[in-house]
Amino acid sequence: MGTSKSGLGHLRRIANVAAQVARRDPSARLSLMTNAEPAALQPAEFACFSQIIVCDKSEMSSVLAKTQATVAVADTMTLPGIGVFRGQSVLILRETPSDRLKKFRRDDGRAWDCVIVPNTVAHWLPPLASDFARRLEAAGWITRRTGVRGPREANAGIVLATGGGGTPETRAELYPLLNALLRQAKARSDHGFHIRQALGPRSQGETLAEADEVFDPGADLNTVFRRADVVISTAGYNSVLELASTDTPALIVPIPRSLDDQAARAELWGPRLGFGLLPNRLDAAATWLADQVDNPRRRSPADLGPDGAERAAEILLDMLCPVS
Repeated sequence: MGTSKSGLGHLRRIANVAAQVARRDPSARLSLMTNAEPAALQPAEFACFSQIIVCDKSEMSSVLAKTQATVAVADTMTLPGIGVFRGQSVLILRETPSDRLKKFRRDDGRAWDCVIVPNTVAHWLPPLASDFARRLEAAGWITRRTGVRGPREANAGIVLATGGGGTPETRAELYPLLNALLRQAKARSDHGFHIRQALGPRSQGETLAEADEVFDPGADLNTVFRRADVVISTAGYNSVLELASTDTPALIVPIPRSLDDQAARAELWGPRLGFGLLPNRLDAAATWLADQVDNPRRRSPADLGPDGAERAAEILLDMLCPVS
């Protein structure tokens, strides 16, 4: 279960885990519940689910209780009325500011049977009390690992990715910053810029003024990242990790989120992937981007450790069929 009206991060993480569950146990019956028609999934990922249920978030618990589900998995979301579901409950909890953790407690006073944290133990492990979670597991990074660009792969050029779409309020704050960045970088470059904006399915068709081309990456944004010369991307969990697994240099741009500290992510991953656009660093970011375009160079993929989706699938299947 996950929300997907304004973005697709929850849906992507769920699909990554579901693919590993289906690979390990093809007989497992999986259902997807979300609050908007799912998008940007591969046909093979859609095929993992025997049914897809679209309903309002406020109705999910009551709809869930009427299904034959034995384990419910929620991705970084609250589930009002979860107490009506009598099966096991799992929360996939993406890194969250400590003062917002209480938001993700079950509202019936019971503990989650398991909380899966989609990162390495060394990165973040929240101190959850036993009345919050009976079990806490850091599974590792849950992402599609794409690898380095092949010598015969088509070049995707300079790619701008602004996430699954976001809200109008987010775009109103982000787009002026990106336009200013691109104008400055173009002015400093000795070569022509051709910016290709990957327009997410929740973007409502709002394009960037400085974009020269708009395209729909569909479910293949990760391979577009690999084929690009350079990527300018927001600092969402999935975007950063999919970029990290490639050898493509990237400029990471954080956007303000109440439950997702993108500035901290840009500060951590920016130097590893290329550059992180932090406050008062617009000038330096434009200089970095212009130099990267004028003097193209690749980097080494980041070491992300063991596949977190595989570990999450293992945990879920153990809950379905516990070994005595």
